[in-house]
Amino acid sequence: MTRLNLALRRPGMWGRETTLRLFMDAVAFVDGLDEVWQAEQEQLRARGAFTSLGVHGAFAGILPGYLDDGSAVASVYADIAWRHGWLRVDRTFSTDDHQRLRDGASRWCDRDRDLDEILAEFGPPSVLLGPSSPGNPKVLAYAADRSHGLVCLHFASIYDRTTRQVQSDSPPALVAVRYGDGGFLDSFTFTPAGTAYRHNADR
Repeated sequence: MTRLNLALRRPGMWGRETTLRLFMDAVAFVDGLDEVWQAEQEQLRARGAFTSLGVHGAFAGILPGYLDDGSAVASVYADIAWRHGWLRVDRTFSTDDHQRLRDGASRWCDRDRDLDEILAEFGPPSVLLGPSSPGNPKVLAYAADRSHGLVCLHFASIYDRTTRQVQSDSPPALVAVRYGDGGFLDSFTFTPAGTAYRHNADR
């Protein structure tokens, strides 16, 4: 479980999705939850959150060129790990604050926002997925109790629609807030920066 948590927080250093799945296999086996873990994987497929290329493939179809070190993919597995008591978080939020974040997704995504703005409003996340350095793409995941999923705020480098290139040297901006266990695409609320990635997907 310790290694799973390390891999979720820094997937780029641990082999990304393949390693995450192996650790999840091991933890599920130890807890006698093999069938539950298999059902979770089937649910990912049913939701469109898992393709022949794994969760990575699902993200690639929604936000192509979304540059990170695997933290976006890790956030999906972290949500499962949280539900089953495998994810260790740094802090939890009250149900009211968690609800405020969920309900405010549209407002928070009405324009591009930087990391400092989000941290000033909500404080440090329950768990940081990805590098801690402010200049790198990452996911901030906020947790209440285990009956609620993680609210994941995805930060990535800006996609320039004029040059059709990712500005990898620019500070990451919020591209989407993701929450819910319905259809994978339906779980996203996109910022203008995220919409630019979506337009890239439609070409």
